[in-house]
Amino acid sequence: MQPISPTGAVKVYLCPGCGLEIAPGVAHTVTWRADGILGEADDLAARRHWHLHCWKIRP
Repeated sequence: MQPISPTGAVKVYLCPGCGLEIAPGVAHTVTWRADGILGEADDLAARRHWHLHCWKIRP
């Protein structure tokens, strides 16, 4: 997991929690697995960008 600051958020991403866009300039969290069976490169390629609120309330 890695926090992204508003100044570090320079692209549009789709939050898997709510399905809405994360606009440039919006702080958010990036998550990825660290234990995938296909290795670290595949884990990083599958990372997801979440709104802070969506990450906190995920089931």
